[in-house]
Amino acid sequence: MRLRSVALALCLLGTLAAVAADRNWQTGTVTAMERQRIREGSTSTSNSDGSAKDRGNRTDYSQNSTTTKTDNYENYQVYTIQSGDTVYSASEHLLFPWSKPANVTLGKPMKFAVEKGSMYLLDEDGKQHKASIISTALKQ
Repeated sequence: MRLRSVALALCLLGTLAAVAADRNWQTGTVTAMERQRIREGSTSTSNSDGSAKDRGNRTDYSQNSTTTKTDNYENYQVYTIQSGDTVYSASEHLLFPWSKPANVTLGKPMKFAVEKGSMYLLDEDGKQHKASIISTALKQ
């Protein structure tokens, strides 16, 4: 069973490497980077406590209720990349608070690929990061 799991993992890694090799990699320069926190809704939480006191011929009831509203924020890293006469803006969604954006240096060349509205960034550590293309413009 363990051997089968290892073989499956190696096969999956081979497939991912083949997909990465098939991308149409281009070279561009990072001209701007910005971290954005965007509010994407809120969550309300309610808590109620109740008590009853027996007073002989009657019962007194009391209740306390607390409602807390928490804003939900999502983190994004926005990249501006210039390649030839085209300028791309792409946004990488950082899913967790501890997620790290692509390790790229402002003003240095980097590799990227554009596929169906998405951009794949190859950072300085050799890791691929997927970002959504926000806009494409011609260099002025």
